Amino acid sequence: MNLLFLDIDGVLNSDDSPVNEQFLYSFSPDCVKVLNRILQKYQLKIVLTSSWRTVFDAEKQNQVFKENGVIQMPYGQTPDLGYSNRAKEIKAYLKNRKVENFLILDDMNLQGFKHHFVRINPSTGLCENDLEKVDLVLREK
Repeated sequence: MNLLFLDIDGVLNSDDSPVNEQFLYSFSPDCVKVLNRILQKYQLKIVLTSSWRTVFDAEKQNQVFKENGVIQMPYGQTPDLGYSNRAKEIKAYLKNRKVENFLILDDMNLQGFKHHFVRINPSTGLCENDLEKVDLVLREK
C-alpha cells in the first residue's frame, strides 16, 4: 500500500486562494489539480495529518474533498497527539502497518522523514514546481 500523509492549510490552499462561500471549506483549484495528478500517477491512499481532521468528522471531510474536486476521499487519519507532534503522529500511524512507500506533503518542517517528505511553500500551496520532488520521493523504494 502507498500512502499520502496530507496536510491541508498551506498545502491545498494558501493566503491567496480563492474562497468559495458555497463550500464547507475551500481548497485552491490549482492545488487540487496538482494533488489529483499525484493521486492518479501513484495510486496513493490519503491519510490526513491536518489539524482540521479533529474539527470535521469523516462525513464532513468527504464532503469537503468532493466539493473541491479531489478525486479520492481520505482513507484515514493520523492519531491526534497535539499540534507540534505531527511527525510522531505519522510514525504512530505507520507502526504495525504494511506500507510499501509513502509521501508526506506538509508546510511544516517535519524531521525524520528525509526521503519521504516534500515541504510545501505555504505562500503558494502545492504547485507544479513540487512535482519533481514528489517524483523523486515516490520513485525511491
